[in-house]
Amino acid sequence: MKISVPALALLLAPLLLAGEALGADRHKPDVDPESQDGILLQRIQQEPTQPRKLALLEKFLAEYPHATSIAWIYDQLLLVYMDQSQWDRVIATAEALLAVDPNDLDSAHDALKAAQAQNNPELIAKYAELAWDLAARTLQTPKPADPEEVPDWTKQLNFARDNLAYSEYALATLAAAQTDLQKRTELARALQQRNPKSQFLALAKPTFIELATLNPAEALRLAQQGLIENPDNIDFLMTVADHDMTIEKNLPQVLSYALRILELVQGKPQPDDIRPAEWEKKQAKYTGWANWLAGVVYAKQARYGLSDRYLRAALGYIRDNSRLTAAAYFYLGYDNYALASELSDRGRATEAVKFSKLCADMDSPFRSLALQNLETLRNEYNVE
Repeated sequence: MKISVPALALLLAPLLLAGEALGADRHKPDVDPESQDGILLQRIQQEPTQPRKLALLEKFLAEYPHATSIAWIYDQLLLVYMDQSQWDRVIATAEALLAVDPNDLDSAHDALKAAQAQNNPELIAKYAELAWDLAARTLQTPKPADPEEVPDWTKQLNFARDNLAYSEYALATLAAAQTDLQKRTELARALQQRNPKSQFLALAKPTFIELATLNPAEALRLAQQGLIENPDNIDFLMTVADHDMTIEKNLPQVLSYALRILELVQGKPQPDDIRPAEWEKKQAKYTGWANWLAGVVYAKQARYGLSDRYLRAALGYIRDNSRLTAAAYFYLGYDNYALASELSDRGRATEAVKFSKLCADMDSPFRSLALQNLETLRNEYNVE
């Protein structure tokens, strides 16, 4: 059964809470009841109230920073700081514990939770990747020979699996939250490199390029790069196709992309992260734009019947864009002029005049060409 990303996220939380409880006593105190630090350790173990216990833990840390039980002290401090939501101290203590025990998965997870609570993208990425690495390393731990140790080993592996899934989800949600498309792309790529089959990739990958907010060269670079991993992304397809049409480069590819966009917008379900009205608007925009691209390329290839069909289909969608509309009128005029000659169809000549006049009435680079077409039509077909 496939579980949706939000549903899976809800399942991860209780699993990790259970895992945290399992890992709470992973470090053992080394108590020498005849030493000063041993006496203090006993007081800490016997103290029932959190405020007093915290004071004793911090006292031990200050007086015996290199004691053999220091990892246990950090472990206990993390429990208190997490409970009190003291996120800066959680991160500092987790770092200190990791310096003592570089394989301590629990502290990496605590630091990740603290970074998320602080909404610190850099720290979220850092600790998500660290927790992922430590979880993967933990999963390589061989099964102990002593049967009595197997239950703890099994719990440790389960905790590692939960952390691995949570780290993936943390990286994906961090990527999805980025407004900077380049940062989002980089985070998504990092997630994919770690797990090409991650179920969270759809959440992480950028799905839309807003040209108005990006440098066109940067938008093009990201779109070209994005198509390698996501070849059916309509925003990426349109970004590249529009650029290449503008400079009249790779026209067969422009045509291929335009036809693919039409297939996608007609058969693609509404994305979960966009409102119905916005999706309908986007569908209409891309339907018009892709029909226009296909029609213009077909005209340049002298495939006039196909050009006429796609440009007529585009007109209802592009009327608010004078640049596209003027070009469509011009090519429709020329298509029908050519078809009138090929088919010996005077009706096509009349259509050519209609579209050429519409083009000539607009202030565009095509106006003078449309006027020339009208003169040719008048001379050859005697139509006005």
